[in-house]
Amino acid sequence: MNPVIPYLTFPGTCREAMNFYADALEGEVTVMTTMGESPIPVPPEAQAAIFNSEVRSGDLVLKASDNPEHDGATSSISLYLHFDDTAQRQVTFDRFASQGTVLFPIDGPFAMVEDRFGTRWMLTTDG
Repeated sequence: MNPVIPYLTFPGTCREAMNFYADALEGEVTVMTTMGESPIPVPPEAQAAIFNSEVRSGDLVLKASDNPEHDGATSSISLYLHFDDTAQRQVTFDRFASQGTVLFPIDGPFAMVEDRFGTRWMLTTDG
């Protein structure tokens, strides 16, 4: 079985969120397809919404899209990232906390932050 790939939906902010995640996680956006580029017919006002996107950073893969039915609530999932390097965890934590909300400050091996898009991140280390 392959690893689970988190799939996020956004209320029209997918492009901005995925570009932010690529930067924060020192990865890259590998897919960014709009509704207008998709095989399904969509109204003109939905052409620029994101149909499918992907960010890769090392072994981490995030998938996401815009969802016109999204109720605007924050994400109902948390993403768990384990770091071998505590300094890299601090850098990533600081990036997510910028314009976000610290839910559990770095104090030992666990920290949690909600980024400005409402996604919660658990960042851990062994020590």
